[in-house]
Amino acid sequence: MKKGNGYEFHFLDDQYSLNFDFRGQFRAFYRHANFPVTPEDFDKVSTSLAISRARIKMGGHVFKKYYTFYLEQDIVGGNLLDARVMIEKYPYMKFKMGQWKVHYNRERTISSGSLMPIDRSIVNSVFTVDRQIGASMYGDLDGGNAANFSYWASVFTGMGRGGSVNDDNHLMYMLRLQWNPNGEVLKFSGSDLEDHDKFVSSVAIAGLTNTSKYTSFSTRGGGQLYGFENGENGQYKISQAMFETAFKYKGLSWEQELHYKKIDDRINNVSTPLYGYYVQAGYFFHHLIEGFPKPLEIYARQAFYDPDKEMDDNNNCEYTIGCNWFFNKHKNKLTLNYTHLKYDQFNPEYKTSNMVALQWDVSVF
Repeated sequence: MKKGNGYEFHFLDDQYSLNFDFRGQFRAFYRHANFPVTPEDFDKVSTSLAISRARIKMGGHVFKKYYTFYLEQDIVGGNLLDARVMIEKYPYMKFKMGQWKVHYNRERTISSGSLMPIDRSIVNSVFTVDRQIGASMYGDLDGGNAANFSYWASVFTGMGRGGSVNDDNHLMYMLRLQWNPNGEVLKFSGSDLEDHDKFVSSVAIAGLTNTSKYTSFSTRGGGQLYGFENGENGQYKISQAMFETAFKYKGLSWEQELHYKKIDDRINNVSTPLYGYYVQAGYFFHHLIEGFPKPLEIYARQAFYDPDKEMDDNNNCEYTIGCNWFFNKHKNKLTLNYTHLKYDQFNPEYKTSNMVALQWDVSVF
């Protein structure tokens, strides 16, 4: 037994391994626990303590180190989040089957425990495809220096977490292409905790198409964006595209995503184009200011979401600032977050709101 990614056990000359971990997020917040998604959410004001996440994780390999598996169980919601098996013998061609978070965009792919702010931006709930059941081929193509690329080509049922049966004859198809211009793959995690001496960056594009009865996806599964009625089988055809950049260098980290999404209501013959973006940066200021605490990171984020580009005065904005104090990297950290929201979407009343939250994120092992 050794302590690595949680507690890790090895059996029969390392033919088998098993590791497990427990992670919890304990949050105190004022006004809203999560970003409002309906006009009624703005009117629900509270000050409270909550366990925002509590999860058990388990993984390992069987027979060979490249035959791996991973399971993740949500204790708070009682849902099986991840259940997947992987064959990763060759770095340029790997395979995965099961249920997991689709590698569509960086913000959603990063684990909630490895985020820079407390939560993902307002853009996430609109454009993410979250967890899906399906299969994927992916890998890294290293031609040396700037000729370094990663790819993900995937097919899913398109029904969200737990949706093993498709509602029509149209599956979800996703392709992500990523350029690693510095010859190194940038990890899916927030904050430059590695204190990169070398500039490491990522540039990616992705596209996705799906036809189902849903217009959005989350940890709860398939659902509807505000303003869309509960769908019938195959009612909504969704086409999405995404462009993102990210880098880390000497305590500075940067992330940016630009999203486009079109929802075609095939029953009512209505097409709705959506647009959104976020930009985010964090920095460990001890690199500039002598005596500044090394465990302290300051960050800021701005996000924008237009729920219908063909309508005026219906835009939503988020402005977030905050700080992290790292006791043991992302395994044990304290985060303070302030957010100001400006929503035009919920006409006729213009909505603004302020959110404050303090969160302790800790992994037991």
